[in-house]
Amino acid sequence: MKLVFQLFITFFNIGAFTLGGGYAMLDMVERAVVDRRHWIEKDEFWDMITIVQMLPGVFAVNTALYTGYKIKGVWGAIAACLGAIIPSIVIILVIAVFFLEYKENPVVERIFRGIRPCVVALILSPSIKMFINAKVNWKTAIFPIATVCLIYFFRVSPVYIIIATIIGSLAFAFYSQKQLNKSKS
Repeated sequence: MKLVFQLFITFFNIGAFTLGGGYAMLDMVERAVVDRRHWIEKDEFWDMITIVQMLPGVFAVNTALYTGYKIKGVWGAIAACLGAIIPSIVIILVIAVFFLEYKENPVVERIFRGIRPCVVALILSPSIKMFINAKVNWKTAIFPIATVCLIYFFRVSPVYIIIATIIGSLAFAFYSQKQLNKSKS
């Protein structure tokens, strides 16, 4: 039960102090579950992030669910998920009650203008980490570059890119296995 509570508190703290959504929380999650608590190995963490990115739903919640389930099963998933979402619910309720009244206030407007660049940095930092942990090299760099170009310049839906990636990966695995079988015989 202590571990379930630790999962709740860990993800509550992450949920309470993360601005910018799921990607902005990656650094905090990695530090908490990989570096401090040693619940998950670094390579497994980045594999988890890859899986979680492909799932429908909120990235932060999926990350909490996966981590909690990996650590302590269903109760761990519930605890981590609740820990991640309760701060957001409370903050949204507070904003709904007070922000509407003060949103036109010049001080509040300046505060939000100041927060925006920080949020960009909070999202960019884990993006760079993901790039490094994906072990991209000069041979594989074409894939992220092509993906960015397809999405940004040609407005291709990420759904199509994910489907194409899955099909391409399966075809490559099948081809590699076939070549391996040929070399053995």
